[in-house]
Amino acid sequence: MKYLRAAALMAVSIGILSVTPAKALDTYLVGDAATGIAGSRHNLGGLSMHISSQATTEICVFCHTPHHSNTTNNLRPMWNRAAISNTSFTAYGTTASQTTISNTDIGSVSLACLSCHDGVTTFDNVVNAPGRGGVTQGGSDRGYEFLLTGILVSDFMTASRLVLGLDLSNDHPVSVLYGAGTAASLRPTNTTISQIDITTGLSVSSISFDNGNMGRNFWSVKGFISDRATIADLLRNGRVECSSCHDPHFNNKSWQEVDSTYTNVAAYQEVESNGLFLRRVGGNTGSGLCRTCHNK
Repeated sequence: MKYLRAAALMAVSIGILSVTPAKALDTYLVGDAATGIAGSRHNLGGLSMHISSQATTEICVFCHTPHHSNTTNNLRPMWNRAAISNTSFTAYGTTASQTTISNTDIGSVSLACLSCHDGVTTFDNVVNAPGRGGVTQGGSDRGYEFLLTGILVSDFMTASRLVLGLDLSNDHPVSVLYGAGTAASLRPTNTTISQIDITTGLSVSSISFDNGNMGRNFWSVKGFISDRATIADLLRNGRVECSSCHDPHFNNKSWQEVDSTYTNVAAYQEVESNGLFLRRVGGNTGSGLCRTCHNK
């Protein structure tokens, strides 16, 4: 009986090992959770390894709250940051497909991202402060000090390349209607992303390069790594938004061209890029992110 039990336990162990998602830095498997916010720069709490505030150890509070959320401009979900107006921005203008985007077209999804990345709104401008900090409708600066590896920094880093500013005319168009077959050579929205061939025309090694991430073309969609998602799943109300390319919760370790920013310290937490929070497994290696939507 002891031998039978040992054999059974071994079989179960092997079975568990066979379905456990890969934990390697350079790849993800279908069904893996697109996680990692605790170790990323989107963690602004006191236990962060990057930019931190000693005012709270909470992570989610800098963007979300279960109560008293800000619904201005249809911000979702459970948005806890100050409302910003789309009229403050200069939009892209006219695109290659002759679609004109004005500042009033900038949608709530992109406004949510810009409420940190506009270079104006401070990190601690929240509606519902942690604990008993109080509620301020519309949000207010809480006076938190933020540290970067122990050095006091301003609430927003005006010199950072991650601050887009108020002029969006030199960035990828956001809140633009996705139009397949236009001058931008966009693929149909019902295209299954993992079936898009982005290795043809490259060297044979591209198929296996970066552990095969180019050949698989998996993306983070709805919180998990998917091989069934379509381009439509990347859009919001048929429009391209910041979230079409970026998942703010996915600390993407798989972009081969940012491997140099990784460190073995603290269980492989990287020190700079977080993979730019790109949705595509493999990042933009081989311009795979761009060529997923653009048939170029």
